[in-house]
Amino acid sequence: MEQDSNPVIPATWEFLTMAIGAAILALTVAAVISLARDKTLAAGVKLLCLLGILAFPVLGPAAWFFHRYRSRRARTQPATERINRA
Repeated sequence: MEQDSNPVIPATWEFLTMAIGAAILALTVAAVISLARDKTLAAGVKLLCLLGILAFPVLGPAAWFFHRYRSRRARTQPATERINRA
């Protein structure tokens, strides 16, 4: 430890760690709120998604938002466009 550093003031790596932790927490909370507001999923599927979001703090929310993006995109496209892409 450096002699000039103040032990009360966090170091740069501590700020970075706290920022990453806060970002992961915000992503997880946003995914849980988004999941709770989704009206298209059954209760059992929501429970499994919630367990996945909470068990895998980065991968779970990312997978949920990817699934949500794909399902919304599929609903907004006309049926002929979905058939042509397949």
